[in-house]
Formats: sequence, C-alpha cells, structure tokens
Amino acid sequence: MVGLVLVLPAFFGLLTGYLWPTIRTAWWSFQARQPFGGGGGGQWVGLDNYVRVLAQFGRTWGFAPVFAIMPLLTLAVVVPLLAIAAHRAGRRARWAVRLALAVPMVCFAPVALAGGWQLDRFDLAGAQGSVFAAAFLRLGVVSAAWLSMFGLVCAIGVTVYLAVLRGRGPGPSAYLADLAVGALAVIVTLAVALQSFTYPYVMTQGGPADQTLTPMLDTFRSGFLTLEFGAAAAQAMLVLVVLMVLGLGAACVIILTGLRVEVDPSPHPADGPSRRAGIRATPALLAALGLFAVLAVTAYGLWPWLSRLGGLGPVDGPTAISLLARTWLPPAVSAVVGVGLAAVAGFGIGALRPLGRWSELLLLPFAPWLFVGVGPLVLVWFDFARAIGLLDTFLGQIPPVWLAVPALFLFTVVFRGLALRPAEPTVGAGARYGRMLLWGLPMLVFVGGATWLVQAQSLFWGLVSGNRNPTAPVWVVQQLGADPAARDAVSFGLVLPIPTLVIFAVGLGLLQVFYLDRLVIRVGTSPIDRR
Repeated sequence: MVGLVLVLPAFFGLLTGYLWPTIRTAWWSFQARQPFGGGGGGQWVGLDNYVRVLAQFGRTWGFAPVFAIMPLLTLAVVVPLLAIAAHRAGRRARWAVRLALAVPMVCFAPVALAGGWQLDRFDLAGAQGSVFAAAFLRLGVVSAAWLSMFGLVCAIGVTVYLAVLRGRGPGPSAYLADLAVGALAVIVTLAVALQSFTYPYVMTQGGPADQTLTPMLDTFRSGFLTLEFGAAAAQAMLVLVVLMVLGLGAACVIILTGLRVEVDPSPHPADGPSRRAGIRATPALLAALGLFAVLAVTAYGLWPWLSRLGGLGPVDGPTAISLLARTWLPPAVSAVVGVGLAAVAGFGIGALRPLGRWSELLLLPFAPWLFVGVGPLVLVWFDFARAIGLLDTFLGQIPPVWLAVPALFLFTVVFRGLALRPAEPTVGAGARYGRMLLWGLPMLVFVGGATWLVQAQSLFWGLVSGNRNPTAPVWVVQQLGADPAARDAVSFGLVLPIPTLVIFAVGLGLLQVFYLDRLVIRVGTSPIDRR
C-alpha cells in the first residue's frame, strides 16, 4: 500500500498537467477559437479544422521525420562501434571515452547552435535563388541539427550501450537487451524528431514557401501568429496521437522485456575482457581512433556556437544578470518538482512493488505522455497563464511540466534493479530501502540536472510565456531577427554561460566515472518477479 501512496502525487500531476490539457486541446480542435477571445467558448466547427490540417499534411509532416534519419544511423553504426571498442579496451579506455564525451553531452544549446549555423554556414537568400532551393534549405537545416547534436547523440548512445555491454552474458539471450534498447532508441528518436521546432524556427521560420515547416512550427504559427487556436489544436492533437502511440509502444517494450537498470558495486565488469595487455591493445587503438573521429565531427558541429561562447552582446551587467535569472531559475522550480515526483513514484513502483511482479503495469497510465513535450499542449498552458495574469512574470516562465514522465520510467527501472541487490541477513528492511535510496541519489542528480538544462534551453515556452521579459534563448532569437548589421553582436554567451557549462561538464564527468560506469542494463525475469 505504501508504494501506491507514493504514486498518487505523480498521478495527480499527470491528471492536472497532461490529461486535462489533452482533453481541452481535443475539445478546442473542433472549434473556431482565438486566444484572446475574452474567455468565451469558441464556435463549434466540427471536423473543419482537421480537414484543413489534413489537406496540408504533406507540407507540415513531410519534413519533421527527416530529422530522425541521421541520428538513427549514428546510433546504429557509430555508437555500437565506439562502445564495443571502449568496453573491450578495459576500464581506463572506457573512462577516457566517458570523460571525453561528457563535454558534448552538456553542450545542449539548440538556439545558440542554430543561430551560429545560420550566421556562419547558411545562406538563406542564396538558397532562395537556387534551382534546388527546397532541397538546399531542408538539407541545410537538417545538417545543422544533426552535426551540432552529433556529439550529444553519441555521448548518450555510448553511455547507454556500455551499460548494455556490461550486463551481457553468454548465450543468445544476451542480445535481448540490445534489441530492447535498440527499439527504445528508434522510438525516442522518432518522438523527438516529430516535435522539431527550434532549428527550423531559428534558421528559416519554416520558409520560404513552408519548405521547412514542421507540425510544431505550424502549431505555433497557427496559434500565436495567425491566432487560430482551433486549427492549431487540431495539428497538436495529430501530434499527440502519434506520440501517445509511441509512448505506449515504449512502455510495452519496457514491461514485456522486464528491462531494468542494476548498479554493479565493482568498478570492473564481471564478464569483462581479459587483463592481458596484448589483447587490449587493438580495441584501445580502435577506441582512440573512433573517439578522435567523433570529437572532430562534434567540434565542427559546435564551432559556430563555441567561437562565440564568450560574446555577451550589447547588454550591461544588470541586464545580463536578469536574463540569466529568467533563464535558469524558473526551470529549476519545474525540474525540482517534476523530477522529485517522478523519483518518489519510481521508488514506489520499482522498489516497493505494490502489485508484485505486475507492478510495472502502473506505468501504463503515464505511458501516453512519455514523450510529450511543451509543444503539443502549449495552447492550454498558455491560455491558463493568460487567464490568471502570469504572462511575462517569473511564475509564468516556469515550464508547465509538473511531472517528468521520462524520469518516472527511468527511476522505476533503476529502483527495480536496485531491489535485486542481495539483502544481508543482519540488515532490516528500513536500512535496505535506505541503501536503495542512497544508490539512487546519483541518478536523481543526473536526471535533475539534465531536466534543468533541457528546460532552461527550451525556446517554445519562452516565446509564448512573454517577450517583454525574455529568457536568454528568446533574447538571442530577438537579436537574430533585429538589425542584420548587428547580428554578429548576438548574446550567445548568455544562453549557456562558460561557468555553467564547466559546472555541468565536471559534474557529469564525475557521475560518468563513479556512477554511470557501474550501471548494468538487463532484461528478462528477475528474482523479484518470483516473489
């Protein structure tokens, strides 16, 4: 019963933060509604909004899936090769790879990266005059997104795949974890690509002639530029339906395979490679070459931003401090609450196991919103903030994500793995659960920091929550769209300041070596399922 009680706060967050906004978005999709209509209901138009959206389906949905192609190839080819080489080369090589990839893993500043690419490597005017204008524009935006995020994708993929390799045992069943993680990687990549917004918005505004339009960008334009909330809601609902299917699919993979994350107290894999230096030499060389290639591509992708990392632009000290406060403090509130509720619920499901071997079924109510970001539900969240006067305020800039659903799934599989740790006869249940919490604390820091960083860099909510008091990403977008002659004086250094970047990199490096390196991903029936 205690486990069920711990899930209740997260369930309340699901109802208020996801289910109710989804219902309202669905209702609005059948109306002709404006965001500033004085609070009255919209006019019922039936399926007209859906007919309009579906008539332009190819134009709005044809581009977004392209963002998934190169990341999937990276995860399928580059990541396994580098991870296998690092795993077979031994602990020192593995640590070196982890530490080197910690830097690109925290270089998450999509607005600054897209802006840097636009200034240095993207000629929008020249592309419009080309015979192959449409292909050039799409290739330019997709290339910017892939190359600037290449290091991040590799770092996350290698971190996960090293945990899979650490838990691989003999026999054909050893590769079931590979299949499960691979399926999840495909699903996650498609879900992220479908919600692409920042790169096409910053680099092309979806144009020209809607050649780089995505569903989320169309939702933003319909809802907040042409003020057609009904059409925007219909587009958002189509995205929501696909994301819900993907979320349920991911949940089924996790539940049916019995996927879990265990923590190995030993710094060496139990079935690791031989200690003989002669056997390790070749994998170490391959790991070094692979790491060099990954870092070279990463540096090329990040350089348009890194070369401007120290630029503060035309802002004075108080203005810079105000921008930084609006960028980092509101997301900190959302991250603490959202990740905190997820951790409590994950402990209740994964460690306390209120339904026994069927406890993971408690994840199913949350699964439809596993991959839902700010975009698909932004209309309802904006309307609520406007109605109670929160726009352009500190409270209004807090991302309306009061439950981090991906964190809930992650904490569940982590605590499920921690529940497998052998219990000492002299240790009571309370002390045993206390040790689980202690081993789960580094994961809380990791997930909390990642959530904070991602939400601080979010452009979508910053654009709609108020432009008079912008966050740093919104400020950069405003500068890029202002005087073209002053575009080289953009405040890129305020988006992810050097001290913040260093703190995140050092913290992640420590977690990589002393905690993430000990994680083991396994699938299949576990001892706790037989209790």
